Amino acid sequence: MTQLPTLTLRKALVGFALSCILVMCLVPMAFAYLRGDRFTDSTLDYAARFRTTAAAEGLARTLERDWRDLAFLTERVDELNPEQLTYLMTGASGDGSRISWAGFADLSGQVIAATNGLLIGQDVSERPWYRNGLSGGFAGDVHDAVLLAQLLGGEGDEPLRFIDLARPVTDANGDLIGVVGMHINATWLAEHLRETSETFGIDLYLINPSGDISASSTDEAPDTAELQILGAAQTGVQSGGRETWPDGREYFSALVPEVSYGDLPNFGWRMVGRLDAERLDIGVDLIRNGALYALGVAVSLIGLLTALVTRAVRTPFAQLAASAQRIADGSQEYPPSFHVTREAALLSAALTQLQQDRVSDDR
Repeated sequence: MTQLPTLTLRKALVGFALSCILVMCLVPMAFAYLRGDRFTDSTLDYAARFRTTAAAEGLARTLERDWRDLAFLTERVDELNPEQLTYLMTGASGDGSRISWAGFADLSGQVIAATNGLLIGQDVSERPWYRNGLSGGFAGDVHDAVLLAQLLGGEGDEPLRFIDLARPVTDANGDLIGVVGMHINATWLAEHLRETSETFGIDLYLINPSGDISASSTDEAPDTAELQILGAAQTGVQSGGRETWPDGREYFSALVPEVSYGDLPNFGWRMVGRLDAERLDIGVDLIRNGALYALGVAVSLIGLLTALVTRAVRTPFAQLAASAQRIADGSQEYPPSFHVTREAALLSAALTQLQQDRVSDDR
């Protein structure tokens, strides 16, 4: 009897399916091994840039509202007497935790009206906010308090520091009559950065044009000599990437070259955000697990399709083979008719024709 091959149609189909599954597993694994680091780096770099940009815009939006409030005060100066204006400025300052002081100084530099009457009668003509405010809208970087230091004091041993907003004031004829200024507590600025840092999961640094840190969400104070990203902040060119910080750890950093929104004047700030790669392990794991789940579903579907194809293709050929064997052994039966595939139909028709010819010859 002729030795039959051990490979069956079922085994061939199952082997083909397993080969497909193996390829599906090996190719993504090889891709992940060769390109995984680059994918992770690009993902973290994008996250750092996106979060830093959102943080910078959020800060600028908040300060822009103060700028609009200052514009409202500027419009009311020519309409109110000093006492009424002092009352209005005191209300605009709230509890003083954020806006420490707002005031109006005339062309001589003398304060005419101010929050809680502070500095009324004082000469502020040499203060940067006043001098710059005479020529247009002004936003000033963080600085130590000078005239208000003794009146307001700081928290504990911390010196009182402000950022400034100032606008020129004109009368009904359009003539310049003075400047309205606003001092915003730098402690609020640092607290705002810390809250934003917790929300976005990224450390934030406000850098002035000199490359110094004006405010940050951390207690660290690296300088331009230690970090390329801080050196880039001086040039105001958007940049980012992986870098080792003074604490010896690698971070993904991003630089927003300008913190601005709407009509808010330019403080000269750049915002740097740094993202610890380890803080996104969960996100990376989710991506990895998602890929594994997708691969598992694909394998399951391939297995199901393999079973269906095996049943649809193998069954006709198995029955035709068995029928052909019985016919060869002398059976007078006719083979079953199948139309699942062209080959099965042709084989069935051929066996039927052979059986008809055999029966005719016997007669």
